[in-house]
Amino acid sequence: MMHPFGRSGALSSVTGGLTAYRNVLALVAALTLLQGALAALAFVMSLKLLASGVSSAGIGLVASAYSAGFLSGTLIAPLEIGRIGHIRAFTILGGLCALVALVLPLAGSTLTGWALLLAIAGLGAAGTLTAGESWIANAAPAQKRGAILGFYHMVSKTGAMVAPFVVATAPNGLGAYMIVAALFVASLIPVAATNRSQPELVAAKPFRPMRIVKLAPASAFAAFCAGAVNNSIAQLYPIFATSVSHDDVAGFSAQLNGAILAGAMLGLWPIGLLSDRFDRRIVIAAAAAIGAAAAMGIALTSMGSAPWLILLLAGVFGAGSLSYYGVAVANAADRACAEEITSMMAGILVIWGIGSVIGPPVAGIFLMFVPGGAGLFVFAAVALTGLCVLCFSRVAVAPPVPAHEREPFSVSPATSLAIAEFDPRGDEIQPDLFFSQTPNIQQEPA
Repeated sequence: MMHPFGRSGALSSVTGGLTAYRNVLALVAALTLLQGALAALAFVMSLKLLASGVSSAGIGLVASAYSAGFLSGTLIAPLEIGRIGHIRAFTILGGLCALVALVLPLAGSTLTGWALLLAIAGLGAAGTLTAGESWIANAAPAQKRGAILGFYHMVSKTGAMVAPFVVATAPNGLGAYMIVAALFVASLIPVAATNRSQPELVAAKPFRPMRIVKLAPASAFAAFCAGAVNNSIAQLYPIFATSVSHDDVAGFSAQLNGAILAGAMLGLWPIGLLSDRFDRRIVIAAAAAIGAAAAMGIALTSMGSAPWLILLLAGVFGAGSLSYYGVAVANAADRACAEEITSMMAGILVIWGIGSVIGPPVAGIFLMFVPGGAGLFVFAAVALTGLCVLCFSRVAVAPPVPAHEREPFSVSPATSLAIAEFDPRGDEIQPDLFFSQTPNIQQEPA
């Protein structure tokens, strides 16, 4: 016979679990709207500059300016949040992004104006993400961090999928800019309306990039490649869409973005589970190979007239190219000391950010020299093939970490330094790690 308190205990456990999600629901809603606003901003940026006659290389430089602002904001934002608090930082920086969206029409087709404004938007975006994610990290119970991190990652991705479809329905003129600004403003409401007290700042101090290279070369290159390839695709895919669909460029661009992100969401967990069973470097290589093959298929298919096939290949590309970053983080975590994991993950994000700055201008050059917009995916195929080769070369010279010594796979979005502290593999941060010159590396680099 069941103990009279057995059912009550189970109900209490379920209620406690739901409470953990309810405590972060407003923040997840705010960050989902923010991710939608950022995706819409990239969408509008490419389409408007294309319509103004700006070259692909010029658009790549503007995208790079946004990434440079984002990387700077990732490093600077914790200081400002520590000074004025999470709510003020989120609302000020989110409002700054909305202001940028409204001022963008005044820039016309001037690259300098667009680059400056997008750099400001990147800095503001990094600050709002740091404020929101560090708040979630503080609110999430330690035993549920992995589940809540996965929940946040999946839900927020829906914002990035849906927002371009909303922008695609905007009337010509200022409508698209107004929608982007409205999404930024909407993201402020759940945070400004909360009655919860502000937490202490949670944001990891990153390793120097060269320490990651010494600790786990395959992870370092994978993070760099993910930043270069995935950010280039995220910022410049409307240029490719223009060459495929002349009748409804905005609509097809939104479909392409949705297909890539849907593929990423479907491929993330299978690839993560495989990485817990096999050498993670082989899994990264396999994901890169899938992404490279799909990217080359998209580039070749674009010469015909089969949009449905391009969307199918885009889903496969997303499943490969957008899923291995978390495996790269796990691979480096396997090789770090327990007390260094959080700072190591933050350092990998910095490497990702460096790649995201370098990638778009290079992709823009590919777009100039490969006809029909296919250069974007040719660039992706070349970079991912290089990643695949490098990972297999590391497998040949360095042994894998034994299965019983590995950290479990966990979703690792490339968004802010706070996400490293959010990750359940992380431990208490070490304040001196960013400046340390003598890392305690106990295992052979891989």
